[in-house]
Amino acid sequence: MSETKNIMLSVRLMTFMHDAFILEALKSIDIQETNFYFEVVIGDDFSTDKTLEIIKNYEFQNANIKVVILNRQKGDDYSIKRERLGRIYNFINILDNCKGKYVALLDGDDYWVDPLKLQKQVDFLEANPEYEVCFTNICIVDENDSITKQALITDNRKTDYKRKDLPIWAPTLTRVFKNRDFSTVPSAPGLDTVMLLWQSQFGKIKFINEVSGAYRKHQGGIYSAISKVKQKEHQLTTLLVSLSIIEANLYAKYFGMLFKQLIEIKTLDKLFYKKNKQLIQDAFVKYNTQMSFKLRLSIHFAFVLASLPVNYKQLTIKKYCFKVLDHMFIY
Repeated sequence: MSETKNIMLSVRLMTFMHDAFILEALKSIDIQETNFYFEVVIGDDFSTDKTLEIIKNYEFQNANIKVVILNRQKGDDYSIKRERLGRIYNFINILDNCKGKYVALLDGDDYWVDPLKLQKQVDFLEANPEYEVCFTNICIVDENDSITKQALITDNRKTDYKRKDLPIWAPTLTRVFKNRDFSTVPSAPGLDTVMLLWQSQFGKIKFINEVSGAYRKHQGGIYSAISKVKQKEHQLTTLLVSLSIIEANLYAKYFGMLFKQLIEIKTLDKLFYKKNKQLIQDAFVKYNTQMSFKLRLSIHFAFVLASLPVNYKQLTIKKYCFKVLDHMFIY
C-alpha cells in the first residue's frame, strides 16, 4: 500500500506470549472488507515465545492494509518506561503511534468474526459525529476455538450511553473510537474502563448488538490468571482513579460502587480489606469538600456498615447490604 494514501483507521494490536493464537488475530484483520485504508500498529511486549516471529512472517493479502511493527529493544526508551509503568505502557505506547482518524482495539489472543466489523463501525461514527466510541457484542471461545458462549451480552440493555451511565462493560476487542491525544488518561489497572470514562467527556457511546469478535478464555490470560481478591482490588483501584476525572455530581455513584467492592474484598481477605478501606478513607478526605452534607453522612454510615462484625459471606446478608448501598448512593 502506498505511504501517501490517507489512513482512516488504526488497528492497535497488542501482543504478549500469544504464539498459539496470534495467527487467528492476524487473519481476522486481514479479511476485513473496507472502502478505506487502514494500518495495523503492532506492539509486542518482549514475548519470549514465537509471537513476534509469526507476526513478521505473516503476509497480509488485504491491499487496504499498511503494517507497522513497533521496533523495541532491551535498554531503549520503550523498555525503560515499560519497566517503570508496567504492562499498561504497551497499551499507551501503541496508541501514541496510531495515525488514523479512528482506532480499533485488538489483543493477540482474541480475534474478529465479522469481515464487515470495521466498515460498520466507521460508517456509524462518520454518520454520527456526536458519538465518541462504538462497540459490539462478542462470543466466548476456549483455547481450541470452540465457542462456549454464543453471545456474551444477552440482557435487553440500552444501546446509547452518556457519561452518567458509566461505568459499563464494553468488550475492549470490539471498540472503535476517535483518535485523540490520550496523554491525560490516568493510569489504572482497568485502563479500558478509565479510558471509556475519559472519552465520555467528548461524546456518547454506541452499542451495536451484533457479535463481531471472539474473546478467548485461556490459562495465559493476564486478568484471569490473578486471584479473585486481586481482581476485586483491581476493580476498586480503578474506581478510585476514576474519581479524579468525574464531576462532583457523580461521586455518590462511584463511592457506592467502591463500598460494594470493599465488602466483596472483606469476604475474601481481611488484610486486603483493611488496606483498601484505608484507600477509600483517603479518597474521602481528598474529595469531601466537594460533597453535600447528605453524601458525607452517607459515606460515614457506609464505613460503619462495611465494618460491622457480620458474615458478609452469607449471601442474604451481602445482598441486603448491597441493597442499602444502592439506595443510598446509586439508585
